Amino acid sequence: MPSIEVSVERRLAAPHPGPIIKRDFVDAIGVDVASLARQLDMDESRLAAMLAGTMSIDVDAAIRFARGLQLPPERVMQMQIRADFSTARRDGHFGNVSVVRGSADFAFPQVGFIRGRLGRTADESGANGSFFFQEDIAAENTEAYAGLHALWRGDRLRVYDAKQNPVWTGPVLQNLDGRTMLPFVAAAEWQAWFTRGARADLSIGPDHAQFFARMREA
Repeated sequence: MPSIEVSVERRLAAPHPGPIIKRDFVDAIGVDVASLARQLDMDESRLAAMLAGTMSIDVDAAIRFARGLQLPPERVMQMQIRADFSTARRDGHFGNVSVVRGSADFAFPQVGFIRGRLGRTADESGANGSFFFQEDIAAENTEAYAGLHALWRGDRLRVYDAKQNPVWTGPVLQNLDGRTMLPFVAAAEWQAWFTRGARADLSIGPDHAQFFARMREA
């Protein structure tokens, strides 16, 4: 019996998983929708709509497919989410939504901050990887990691343009994957600041300060 992964590769990008499940699993074992609905304890019309691709498969149905058809529920939901996103993006009614802007500039401390520049590492594939802050240090210091700081959630940055005018002030956040992000500005723009090494000031947040304290005690 073919797997869902193989079926996805044979179809267009972001297909609805329902027709795939029906073709590759339900039809393959010779079960009709009415019988399948009874065995999965589902409403027949709801199940038929899901298998036809006219209704999204929800978590409840994915778990029933997992138990009844021995399919990985997480994989079914991943396929459904991809299909839903693909459909929604084609609708084109999100044009008026842009990056959320703060009502006022975030305060930045007058003292106690570190001056330096932003930076970005490269991962194993050669693509841009982690973001960091490079503190200004004395020229005679030749240590490779001298003044190099990871960015912590709760830190604050003030970023300057090429003419040394402040262009953004705000908190360092982490997205749901734990990756660094900056609010109130488009991702492509703030990532470019790191790529070109824009000048910036760093104000250490509470979690970062506790880390420094632990390091000093070690």
